[in-house]
Parts: sequence; structure tokens; C-alpha cells
Amino acid sequence: MLRLLIVDDEPIIREALSEMIDYISLGYKLIGTAKNGMEAYDIICDEYPDVVITDIKMPILNGLELIEKAHKTDQHITFILLSGYGEFEYARKAMQFGVKHYLLKPTKKAELIETLKTFYQTTLKQALASQQQQSSVLHKVHIPLQQCFIMEALEYPLQLPSLFQKYQRLEVFSDSSLTACFCFFVEESYLFPSFTQDIHKILKHLGICLSFPILYVKNTAIIIAPLNTLLLQEDFKAAVVKLHYPCQSTSFEASICHCDTMHTLFSEIIHKISRYERILLVTDTEQYELINSLTSPQRLQQLTEQFYSLDTELQREHFLHTLFCEQQDIQRSKTLAVSIFLNTNSTAACSIESACDFFKKLYSCSSISKICELLCAMLSVSRHNITSKKSNIALLKEYIEEHLDSETLSLKWLAQNYLFVNVGYLSKQFIKEEGMRFSEYLNQKRISEAVRLMSYYQKDNIKYIAQQVGFGNNPQYFSQVFKKYTGSTPSDYLNMLKHPSQNSIHMEPLLHK
Repeated sequence: MLRLLIVDDEPIIREALSEMIDYISLGYKLIGTAKNGMEAYDIICDEYPDVVITDIKMPILNGLELIEKAHKTDQHITFILLSGYGEFEYARKAMQFGVKHYLLKPTKKAELIETLKTFYQTTLKQALASQQQQSSVLHKVHIPLQQCFIMEALEYPLQLPSLFQKYQRLEVFSDSSLTACFCFFVEESYLFPSFTQDIHKILKHLGICLSFPILYVKNTAIIIAPLNTLLLQEDFKAAVVKLHYPCQSTSFEASICHCDTMHTLFSEIIHKISRYERILLVTDTEQYELINSLTSPQRLQQLTEQFYSLDTELQREHFLHTLFCEQQDIQRSKTLAVSIFLNTNSTAACSIESACDFFKKLYSCSSISKICELLCAMLSVSRHNITSKKSNIALLKEYIEEHLDSETLSLKWLAQNYLFVNVGYLSKQFIKEEGMRFSEYLNQKRISEAVRLMSYYQKDNIKYIAQQVGFGNNPQYFSQVFKKYTGSTPSDYLNMLKHPSQNSIHMEPLLHK
């Protein structure tokens, strides 16, 4: 569902807009209403709406100022402007920020519904295009991801349910197959391409496809496919045992393993292949050897720990270049980079968008040097997170302290561009740990710093102070937020500092976490 925010300084209009449309039936969730631009901006920082319906003429921050400020934080928010006759100059200015929807007051229900429907359809098309792009990126790394899954599952069999969930998000499994066929006495000499191609032909004749590449260990081939009826299982087994190749010493035998869930099925498979040191992963075009080598999870953990232990950027760059030069082949280097990324980013908070973004950048690398450069940047962030042993919220608060003058700070921006986690996950985590919303925490920090600067410099340049604490070129908005949190305007506070004996202004205590 798309997230919707309504902003209007007139209570009657706010209430009417909230209740006159069944937003859920249109694919929208109403996340809140705001009575002015300042309140709306705080909600935008906390609730990351997709659509904002806003009046133009409002106190503190008008509609255009709200759009301008929000645009610096999140350019993907769509605004629907509401205004009266004779205010088309506002519409012209709004177009500078990509605003395409401008409705006259009193707002007609049918017109607003049509606007929302149009935007919803546009968003669906964009989401579909984005999903297709993600699928295309994941398709490029499909085999490396499957190799990584098997290696991790062999290393950590007790963690298979969570591993399965992690890799399922990355489209490692093509469907919800619950069946595997174990084909015995398959000698490696005719495994590829003869046996593999014949298996594909049999499955095609039955109208199904492999759910995972063929796994092969010492004369046993494991075919994972949706043979989910007894008829399909018997037909497949009969076709397999009829296969015969020159110099074949023993006829094939086949056994079906059927489970209630896919991760239970893989538990059975992993248990059966775990005793073997050498495992082959076989597709219709190629076969890959899996052994306890550089790409084993334990070895990857050792490599990342070695990387984290190095003190300087130069040492870390040299370490990666030495490691990857041993690989020589660029495709093997990319597979190793995928393995390291997955080993480093194993938490549920890591978003599919972040993973796809890394894979897309990785597979556009034209040299091992470029791969090292990309991986070094990713691991450096991870190194900071691990060596400092700080939670996401601690890192977020640290970033705010260092970038308090930035106008772009919002929960969504920090989730996507700094912590690389899901914004919904981060929002719940922040409220749980801090006991307040992100916008409230950020405003308190900014006003606290403003008070410190004014107390130190005692200058009348409110505009300069506003810029230093992240309010940009908007001293009026800064004054409103300052008064909300202190009970006094910046000018009155400066006056009190200069003439303490002549003023009886009482500053309300700033809240601190």
C-alpha cells in the first residue's frame, strides 16, 4: 500500500479529506494528518510517505516551502497541491520541484479519486519495472548465490531455516518445490553434458523445470524439481532408469524424497551431501565444483576478520588486491565478492534493494582492481560497524552529531544511504531504543546545538545559526521550531543573553534523551 499524508491548516478541510474517501480501496494507507508545514515535515521525516496532499497557504511553512524542504530529503515523494482561484503562480513555482498535480478548492471528490488512481497506476508500473530490474540483477548472480547457499548450509546446518529465508529473498529458489529425486550409480564421466541434458529433456516433456541446479556427490545426482504428484514422480523415475550410456556398468536407480516445506527438503539434502568433501553444482550449460576452500563460510569469516584487523585504508586495499589477484579470472573474483558480501550482510535488516545495488555495481566492474575498490568501500563501512560494536541506532545518532548542519537528514535517507537497512525496521528500532520519534530526537539535537552556539557567540545572525544546525536558508522555520522546544524565539533568547538583568524570559528546559 502507498503511504498518504494530508496537510491543511483548516480542521474542517483536514477532517473532510480524511473521511470523504475510502483510501484503502484505492491502495493507500492514511498515515496521518498535519495542521501546518512544520508538523507535516516532522511526519515526513518519521513516516516516509509516498504521497502528500497539501494546502498551499499555511502558517510556519507554506505548501511550497514544505515541498522544497521535503524535496531535499526525499525526491520520490509525490505532492498533490490544493489551492483556491488566483493562485496559479504557486503552481508554476511548484513545477520546479516536479509537482504535477494541482487541484482547486473546494476539492471535488471525484477529481481527487481520479488523481490518486492515476498516481497509483503509475507507481505500479514503476514498481514492476524496478522488480524486473532487480530480477535481472539477481539473475546475473544466480549461480554464485546458489553456491553460497550450499556452502553456508553445509557450514551451519542448524541455521538452515534462517539461511533459507535469507536466500529466498534473493530469488535463489525458482519455486516452492517439495520434491527431490536421488539418482544413484551416475558416473561422473557422463554426468555432463549427457546425463544433465537428458534430465532437462525429461522434465521438459513432463512440463516442469528444475528448481535448483543438479547436485552431484560421488555417483549420486540430486534433482530438485516440482514433482509434487505421485504420477509425476513415477513418470520421472521410469524415464531416468531407462537412460543408458556407453561403458555404463550399472543401471540407474531412483528414489523420491518429498517434504512438507522447502527448507525441510533442503535439510534432508544437506544432511546427505554433508559427508562429501567434493560437491558439484550442475546447470544445463556448466558445472561448478564446491569444496572447503576460499569460498567456505568459515574461510570467508577469517578473511573479513583479517580485513577488519588492518589499521589503515592503504593496508586494507593492499590486502584485497593480493587476495583477488590470486583468483586471476574476473568471474571467479566476482563470485568471491558475492560470497564476501553475503557473509558480511547476513542480517534481516539488509534490504533487497541494497543487495541488488551492490550486485549491479559488482557486475559492471570491468577489472579485478574495480572489484577490489567496490568491496573495500563496502567492507570499510562494515568494519566500522563491527569494530565499534555499536547498534544501528548508536551509529545513526553518531552520524547526526557529525552532520547536524545537513538538511537531508531523515530516517529514510539514513536507512538507505548510510545504514543500508529497511526503513520500517529502523523506525521501530529507533522508537524502541529511544522512546521517541526520530524527528523529535533530531529537532531536540538541533535546537540544543543552536542554544549552545547562541550562548557562545551571542550574535544576532539568526540565519547563520539556522544554517549551522540544519535548517538551511529558512530562519523563519528555525524560529518556529526553536520556540516550540524552548518557549522563546531565537531573538528573545539572544536578547536575554545580552541583557540578563533586564529580561524575565524563562527558557523552558530542553529535552534530552
